[in-house]
Amino acid sequence: MKKTAVKVLAEIGFTVLAAAISAFTLHVFVYNNSFAPSGVDGIATMLQQMTGWSAGIYYMILNIPLLIIALFFLDKKYVAYTVLFTVLSSGLIWVLGTVGFYQYAAENERLLAAIFSGLLLGVRTGIMIRLGASTGGVDIIACIIHKRSTYINVERIIAVLCYVIIGLSFFVYHSINSVLLSVVQMFVFEWGVNLIMKDSRDAIEFKIVTNDPEALKDDIIHKLKHGATVVASKGMYTDEESHIIVSIVNARQVPEFLKIIKAYPDTFVYYSKVMGVRGNFRWRKSDEAK
Repeated sequence: MKKTAVKVLAEIGFTVLAAAISAFTLHVFVYNNSFAPSGVDGIATMLQQMTGWSAGIYYMILNIPLLIIALFFLDKKYVAYTVLFTVLSSGLIWVLGTVGFYQYAAENERLLAAIFSGLLLGVRTGIMIRLGASTGGVDIIACIIHKRSTYINVERIIAVLCYVIIGLSFFVYHSINSVLLSVVQMFVFEWGVNLIMKDSRDAIEFKIVTNDPEALKDDIIHKLKHGATVVASKGMYTDEESHIIVSIVNARQVPEFLKIIKAYPDTFVYYSKVMGVRGNFRWRKSDEAK
C-alpha cells in the first residue's frame, strides 16, 4: 500500500513538473517570437496572436471536449493525469502572462527559440508518455483512433495533424520563416521525446546465423559475460538447417563482439540498436552472467 502511495505521489510530482516546463517554455520562448508549435499548443498560440487573449484559456477550452471524449475510450489513469497536466499548464500559462514574466525576445535569433522550445516541449511530452498519459490535444485524438483501429500508425496520425496546424500558421504570421521555425521546432521536439523515452544505457542486439551455436557459447558467456537465446532456423535458398543466436550486449562491447565473430567465418551476423533493456541484463563487470 505504501509503495502504491509513493508511486502515485511521484507520478503527480512528475505531472506537475511537466506542466511547469510546458508553461515556462511556451511563455518564454514561443509566444513572443512569431511562430506556432505543433498540435493544440500551436492552435492556442495562434488564437492568442489573433485575439490577445491568453493561450492558456484557449488551451483549456480546446482540450475540454477531447478529454470528455477520452473518458469513454481511454484508460482512466491516462485521462486523470492528462486532465491534471492540462489544468496546471493552462493555469500557469495564464499566471505567467498576467504577472508579465520574462519572455525571450529574439530579434535575429529566433532559431534558438525554436530549438530550445522544441527540446523542452519534447522533454515535457516524454515525461507524460512515460507516465502513461499525454499532454492532451492531438495525442488524445491519435490514441482514440488507434484504440479503435490498432493497425493504424499513431505517430503518423500525430505527424499529419501537426504539420497541417503548422501550415495554417502561415495565414496568422504571414511569413514562411514562421512556418520553417515551426518545422525546426517539431524536429527538435521529436528528438527531445526520444531522449526521455530511450533507456539510460545503450544496448545492441546481435543476431548470428550459424550451423554451430555451441562453438560461440563460451565466447559469449565467458568473454562478453552475456547470455543468449538460440532459435532453430532454416535457409530459404539452401534448405539447410541452422540456428540464430540472439544476444543483447552493451554498446561498448560491439568491437569486442565483432572481433570474436571474425574467428567464425561461416557465420552471418547483423546487429542493431535497441530502444531499451529490462530484466536480466549485465551492466557492470561485477555482474554475473546468467
